[in-house]
Amino acid sequence: MRALMWLLLAVLVIFALRKKNQSRSTPVNPAQMRPDAADDMANSTADIETMLCCERCQVYFPASEAVMRGEKVYCCTAHADQA
Repeated sequence: MRALMWLLLAVLVIFALRKKNQSRSTPVNPAQMRPDAADDMANSTADIETMLCCERCQVYFPASEAVMRGEKVYCCTAHADQA
């Protein structure tokens, strides 16, 4: 009886691992997704913003937060004023 229980547990673990590996390797087909999921994916890529590097501290930051002084780009007004 004990051996049967261990065998059943092993079969369940193997089944779960196979199921997990199949879901990783299966590409997502947009036609099979729910209708609003494709919109969520499109919106998430639309939110991606260009990253710029500060001339002073070399930290990358979103382009919307950039402080321009001439041709140079800074992450904040304090760094722009120091240059």
